[in-house]
Amino acid sequence: MAEDLIVGGAGEILKRLISLGFNEIGLMLGVNSEVRKLRSVLINIQQVIQDAEEKQVKERRLRGWLKELKEVAYDAEDVLDEIAYRELKYTIISKASKWFSFPKRLVVHDKIARKIKAINQELDDIDMRRNRLFQLESNQSGSSSFGQMFTDEQERERERETASHVKDSTVIGREKDKEKIIEMLINDGSSSSADHQESTGNNAGLSVISIVGLGGIGKTTLAQLVYNDRAVEKHFELKAWVCVSTHFRAANLFFQILDQINPNNTKPESSSKQVLQNELQRQLGGEKKFLLVLDDDWNEDETKWEDFVFPLRDFVATGSRIIVTSRDRNVASVKRARVVHQLEGLSEDCCWGLIKSQAFKQGEPEKTTWSEIGKQISNKCKGVPLAAKVLGGLLQSKKEEREWLVVLNAEIWSSDEGNQIMNVLKLSYDNLSPALQACFSYCAIFPKDFWIERVELIHLWMAQGLLEASSSQCALSLEDVGAKCFDTLYSKSFFQEAVMDDYGEVTRCKMHDLVHDLAQCISGSECQVLGNRNLMRIDLSNCRHVSMISQSTTKAWHKGEKVRTIYGWESNYIEFYNGDEVTKISIFSKFKLLRVLDLSGFRGSDLPPSLGKLIHLRYLDLSNTGISCYQSGLLGFTICKLWYYLSVVILQRSLKI
Repeated sequence: MAEDLIVGGAGEILKRLISLGFNEIGLMLGVNSEVRKLRSVLINIQQVIQDAEEKQVKERRLRGWLKELKEVAYDAEDVLDEIAYRELKYTIISKASKWFSFPKRLVVHDKIARKIKAINQELDDIDMRRNRLFQLESNQSGSSSFGQMFTDEQERERERETASHVKDSTVIGREKDKEKIIEMLINDGSSSSADHQESTGNNAGLSVISIVGLGGIGKTTLAQLVYNDRAVEKHFELKAWVCVSTHFRAANLFFQILDQINPNNTKPESSSKQVLQNELQRQLGGEKKFLLVLDDDWNEDETKWEDFVFPLRDFVATGSRIIVTSRDRNVASVKRARVVHQLEGLSEDCCWGLIKSQAFKQGEPEKTTWSEIGKQISNKCKGVPLAAKVLGGLLQSKKEEREWLVVLNAEIWSSDEGNQIMNVLKLSYDNLSPALQACFSYCAIFPKDFWIERVELIHLWMAQGLLEASSSQCALSLEDVGAKCFDTLYSKSFFQEAVMDDYGEVTRCKMHDLVHDLAQCISGSECQVLGNRNLMRIDLSNCRHVSMISQSTTKAWHKGEKVRTIYGWESNYIEFYNGDEVTKISIFSKFKLLRVLDLSGFRGSDLPPSLGKLIHLRYLDLSNTGISCYQSGLLGFTICKLWYYLSVVILQRSLKI
């Protein structure tokens, strides 16, 4: 599946390029013929690009062609972006000074004109290979229908219009599981059954209950139901929820627990394990029972587990509990869980109930013939709630019986891939508009289990040029268009665990691990999340978007000239390898194509003047930094004098200009 999804989004890039003012650009540079040729080739290729992207799963030879095309399209976008920037700059300067240098302008335009000619040559080569590939396709299929597949533009429009602030679907079919877990938490039940297996190693002071099951089966949802139950809240005076994932470190877990049991309390100045442990003992010591949920735990290292849990056993109140959710029974074994609760799949009726809750609006009558089709579709879920929710989101915009039949008879169900859940996710992705597909794949830049802020994501999409108002949205701002894209992805269950404001609007959310896997597969090497495990082997030569999640020094940065996004959500730790020495922020002068730069938490006191050369920059985050230039009110004059494109500057999380 990962190989099948490696290339996508080339058509959306070409669409943005074709929409630019080519005639004006040609006049600027005196290369009308080259610019007209560029537009002609782009239009010619775009006519078949959507079908090519859909067929790349079967026609593996198309992948190389699509990848080359996408790289050249990016290059063309960068050049045309630079042209627009130069013209804006010259317009401003010429109005301000009559001594504006016309010869210097011609020199710059000559360089850009040569770039356009080089891109045209590459596109010529790609177009020739396209003709050969598609001729082969035509000969093999006995027709010449490539690029003529039915595309329902009204469906694309309707898909956006039906996006609304849909709340998470009602949980169905987990009542008995919830009751059993709560009974074990509160009454110290130890009954054994087919889905309850006792383990040795029970500790009366702090026992562990493990919920185990397939990805997407609903382990986190079940734990949330238990965690928020009134009886549980009454029984446990102290509670904490920590999403562990693959990063199991005692000090990190202690810090997150402290943050939850007393969020308003001053945190220890030191982040050492011993200091945090002492503070945790002060907070948890006593007679108050404590409930801890360790969600999505992958740790199989018994030493790491004992390093974390051993201190807790000494001071938590008797009757305290830990719930661990994991896909792997070995994780439960390492924890010496008193009970392992194997979470099974939902019944077909429950899956159909989940699909209905997503597909039909509240109060909308259920059509008999549609129900029969829907029940057959629910069989494809294999009992997995995530698959049912995603299919329900897909069917939201299907308003004709024939459209439901298309989903039921989709070719992907006969795939020999074996991963039915991923097939469901891929089918839902394929039914998104190209613009939404691009917005979704960009989300691969976030780490797993990361809280995605709605407003921030919309601004990131804007900075990358992914948002464009359709014919029915011409009166909307780009922020409004982005909000509709966000709401559509949420309503189709690509986003989950939403936090809402008082008006019912989603303010932040997460992506399910499997949905995140899909985004990573689609984006391929374009989006990279750099962590401790992959720093030295990562290759950024074809990477466009990078996020940093740990203290890091990497030699890979010298290959990152194509990078458009640097998102460092722990960038106070970032160091960059430059040649034979480790340098700080000045290395960004190499990233001349940056659209997004997140320096939140940067420990330096000044921004280097070289940042002013980032002419493509549209988004700059300087929150939580010690940078003095904006404190003295000189940011615009000293650094941003060349940033005509810059549209979002974040000085504090509550202030954007």
